[in-house]
Amino acid sequence: MDNQLPNDFDLVIVGMGMIESILSAAASRIGKRVLHIDTDDYYGGQWASFSLEAINRLQRDNSLGGSKGDDTFSIENEEMLAIGNNLFNIENFTGTWHIPKKNVCNEAITEHKGMEEEIVENDYNELKSKPLESVWTQENLLNESRKFNIDLMPKLQFARGDFVELLISSNIARYSEYRSISRVLTWLDNQLQVVPCSRSDVFTNSKVSVIEKRMLMKLLTSLEDGSEELKNYENKTFKTFLKDKKLSSNLIHYVLYAISMSTDETPCHQGVENTKRFLNSLGRFGKTPFLFCMYGSGELPQAFLQIKCCIWWCLCFSPTCEGHYFFGDHFKALLVGEQRINAENLIMGIEKSPERIVRNFPKNLVHLISNQITTPQEDFRHVVDNLFINYTEKDENESCKPQILWSCYFSLPDSNHCNLRENVPSNVYLCPGPDSDLDYDLSIKKEEFLPRAPDPEEIVIEGEEDPTENTAAEKTEQENENTVVKQLIHNIEKHDLNEEQTTQNT
Repeated sequence: MDNQLPNDFDLVIVGMGMIESILSAAASRIGKRVLHIDTDDYYGGQWASFSLEAINRLQRDNSLGGSKGDDTFSIENEEMLAIGNNLFNIENFTGTWHIPKKNVCNEAITEHKGMEEEIVENDYNELKSKPLESVWTQENLLNESRKFNIDLMPKLQFARGDFVELLISSNIARYSEYRSISRVLTWLDNQLQVVPCSRSDVFTNSKVSVIEKRMLMKLLTSLEDGSEELKNYENKTFKTFLKDKKLSSNLIHYVLYAISMSTDETPCHQGVENTKRFLNSLGRFGKTPFLFCMYGSGELPQAFLQIKCCIWWCLCFSPTCEGHYFFGDHFKALLVGEQRINAENLIMGIEKSPERIVRNFPKNLVHLISNQITTPQEDFRHVVDNLFINYTEKDENESCKPQILWSCYFSLPDSNHCNLRENVPSNVYLCPGPDSDLDYDLSIKKEEFLPRAPDPEEIVIEGEEDPTENTAAEKTEQENENTVVKQLIHNIEKHDLNEEQTTQNT
């Protein structure tokens, strides 16, 4: 960094994931001196979004992070720990192109002599049958790179969820743009079908019979009313509850897998809560209960960082962030380049933590919001085989399926069930990474901790008059004027009434 940072802060935050960004916004809003720093050159950490070109060049460094820094700046008996660990990085990352690098239709003949004949003939035979404008190559797809927002952890927001309420109450919602999901689909009878979400969807769905429509509406109404019969299913699964309701297999599929997003083993009370969560968010912003950030989930951490532009706060990307100084079991300082920065407390993403602190934590989260069983490729093979075909494959019966141009598989660790206080220094706080929930609600735990951001007209710069004082004075003056006007009207009416009575007496 070209400019020197202040040497002392109340709080140092390492990593720009979602939780770190929310805590950074909350701390700065209450007047804390915050240094927010990251060794990566992009926002979001493990919650980030990338263009197609950026995710292809994403550095997958599985080492311990930065090397141990210079002890020149340490004080007696302090120990330096390097930033980063091997336990919570992206794993099993594989990106695969399913299309040729360039369009060889026009070049096959001219380059025939300089290339192996077999390769040229294969490429030419593969592509010559397709219209020139329909042939996709790596080159022209990368030219459209910025039209893609590829999330490391795709997320949606329930319209009445805790996270959306936080966005509204804190005024963060104005820093990003959202759209409503137009429909919810599920895989049923070997095809994608629209899930009937609202009352109107239920009655217009041709896949659901009249009897099934009545049964479904009766079920959803009973769940909203909190029926007493649920007490009999405390130790039973949600699927058992639905079967006891005599629902058809189609309705059970809709409710269990699409609306509740549960499994065959989900407890009944949890399945009911999931269903209520879905139903409560219907009708607020659109036909479905879901919103999504238009420019990728990685845009949301940036939105929280926008709140601090007029507050005592520093943000920087620094690859020279060397490590942490600890005195026994207590964090003391951060080494950035050749500058020692002291702070009372440290918050960091779990992937930025020194390995000594997190070496006993488990890891088991995989992309596409699915718990990992074998490998990402194997876990999603049945989904890919049913919904897509490779670009080079030709099957007359499956010609309507989307073709895969590029695919990427990787695993992310699930740290949300770890004890993040065990073996952690008293003034150091670890932020868990993404979880497998569809929304961000589990990340904010329903706590009111982020004050509302001021509107531009409410911001006071030193030396200027406080507009709120003028507004308050004007309001008081207006109230006084209103009181005078009301009294004047009352006196006029009283005077007119007295005159009318005098005239009648006369």
